Amino acid sequence: QTTPLTLTNFGHIIYIRSKSRTRQLCRKQSQEAEEDRAGQVESPDKKRKRHKSDPLHQARRKAEQRKAEQQDKAQQKQERMLDEGQKQAHRKKTARKYMERTRRGQPVMKNVICGMLDKIQNGSR
Repeated sequence: QTTPLTLTNFGHIIYIRSKSRTRQLCRKQSQEAEEDRAGQVESPDKKRKRHKSDPLHQARRKAEQRKAEQQDKAQQKQERMLDEGQKQAHRKKTARKYMERTRRGQPVMKNVICGMLDKIQNGSR
């Protein structure tokens, strides 16, 4: 039986009868290729590094983007938590002021008036 073996270097089909013959042919071709390479003297202008394509380039880029997005989300969440904590502390402080009472049970007017004044000043900004 004959088995077809396509060679991309030459662009035609060679029929080979045995596996040992295939190995011999491949060795000859590799030796010829090495001789061709050794025979060619490259000038320094033509000597450039070829950049190999990375099959995982897109996957790595997507992973980096996802990681960056996750870091941004985590940072935003942390900032929100800090802001909420500060707002809650401020609310507690103002509530404590409004809850202050005199000996007779009346609200301390100084704190009430200061609160109203703050609201007016913040509203005018």
